[in-house]
Amino acid sequence: MADTPEEELRILDPQSVAEELRKHGPPRQITMHGTTAWLVSRYEDVRDCLGHPGMSPAAAYAASQGQSTPVSGLFEDTLPGTNPPQHTRLRRLLAKAFTARRVESLRPRVQEITDTLLDRIAVDGRADLVTALAIPLPMQVICELLGVPIADRTEFHQWADLMLMPPLDPDTAARSQDAATKLWTYMEDLAEARRKAPEDDLISDLMSAHEDDRLSHREVVATARMMLIAGYELTGSFISNAVFSLLSQPDQMELLRKDPELAGRGLEELLRHAGPGILVVRFANEDVEIGSVPIRAGDQVLLDMDAAHSDPAHFTDGERLDLTRDSAVHLQFGHGIHYCIGAPLARVEGQIALESLVRRFPDLRLGVPASEIGHSKNPFIRSLTALPVEFEAQRPAGAG
Repeated sequence: MADTPEEELRILDPQSVAEELRKHGPPRQITMHGTTAWLVSRYEDVRDCLGHPGMSPAAAYAASQGQSTPVSGLFEDTLPGTNPPQHTRLRRLLAKAFTARRVESLRPRVQEITDTLLDRIAVDGRADLVTALAIPLPMQVICELLGVPIADRTEFHQWADLMLMPPLDPDTAARSQDAATKLWTYMEDLAEARRKAPEDDLISDLMSAHEDDRLSHREVVATARMMLIAGYELTGSFISNAVFSLLSQPDQMELLRKDPELAGRGLEELLRHAGPGILVVRFANEDVEIGSVPIRAGDQVLLDMDAAHSDPAHFTDGERLDLTRDSAVHLQFGHGIHYCIGAPLARVEGQIALESLVRRFPDLRLGVPASEIGHSKNPFIRSLTALPVEFEAQRPAGAG
């Protein structure tokens, strides 16, 4: 087992575990760099781990043990970083602020932002969709939702990248912590400004809950910081992954071209097939049994999401993308009490981005061979470093 949760990133050498990943079988122990962890790959077992009250996210387990938490403390005092009863209280309050009505009310604005971003690249006939759409769309949406000035998004992106980098050496770890501190200070100042002068945004709502002595000041700042990063980093990765998967499989892209609204119905299949989650970390709070295998309190468990989502017991020909497949049971947003509270917003953004791309650029195609597309080296998150595409250039509005 890992000595402490902050070691989780250090032990995951993708090459070391490649031969074990995506195998379907009972939980099994693997050892890397002298550290032992359980690898869970069957769909039912992964689902059980995600929803089991005896299993905790790494940050929540670390907090319960009085240890420093991973990702430079990003999840401390947040939903992913707490267990009941604190988690129950936080989720109840956030559910009131992050309502389905608020998310649905954002749909016209998400469409407007998407159209503006696509307008910017239309005349060129080519673009990097990571920087032109996948990142700026959810970034602008979450900034507006929280009440964060969009002008600061470049700094946020840089801080997020540093915080999410695996701390494989002391220099990287130090840079990550420095970015975490800077972002914390920024969000703390913004929360204080909203306390003095509330606006119609989520941070003001959270501060209102704080005034009722239901959220501590630290919980407000921690939640806002976590939502800012999670609100665009994972959604941005998914959008670029989804487009790449579609462009790499022409038959599925053709289905979407013929019926762009299939993006809504097929979104769950894209989340299953190309979602950002690769490996999810859990720690056992107590002795548990997963897949008839006993796991002791304190053991680290790695959930292989790709294996679970291609498990033949649940998905026929699961390696293949099929937009007509019913994939509503996928686990990309988690399961149980730690199910992602931002899932409705991610779905709205993903659907609008894909529908709009296909309608606007029906001849969209990769700008380089698929083998040349750059992928992130983060063993936990599937994302692209760039996604060059080409399409027929369009004249700007009003051009003769």
